Amino acid sequence: MVTTSPLRTAFDLACRVGRTDAVIALDALARVGGHGPGEVLVLAAARPAVRGSRRVPGLVALADPLAESPMETRVRLALHDHGVRPPVLQHPVGPYRIDLAYPDLRFGVEYDGEHHLDGDRARADLRRQAFLTAQGWDILRPEAHVVLARPDLLAAEVGHRLTSRAARP
Repeated sequence: MVTTSPLRTAFDLACRVGRTDAVIALDALARVGGHGPGEVLVLAAARPAVRGSRRVPGLVALADPLAESPMETRVRLALHDHGVRPPVLQHPVGPYRIDLAYPDLRFGVEYDGEHHLDGDRARADLRRQAFLTAQGWDILRPEAHVVLARPDLLAAEVGHRLTSRAARP
């Protein structure tokens, strides 16, 4: 069976699918394929006649292989699209990492998928949350329907929390 490399697949998807799905693919394929999103630009430059290749640079500019799930990418795009400053991805705090963090304000956004409902995982999440709270972190955990259907509300909430935390003494 003939297959393409993660790099070529990223290019093909960037040319063919919608913006959000293209950035999700660029993030994921760069992470698992071990290439930087910028390497997709080399393919685009070598194939200027390919339909959709002109949009690749704009998509690559939005990509970040540190995103570890499609929902993290969706959250990041919602913030970007609504003018919220970019977060740091996978920021370490003690033994943990925060999906999207604003370290200067000790504020983070975490997307917890359904696997976090498992009993053992839920208990580990409670220990993790207790640690982060003790370290002074405020964590927003948006629900899927907000991320998917109302990214404007998500961005507004993040913006509000950033402003509130910045105003604290």
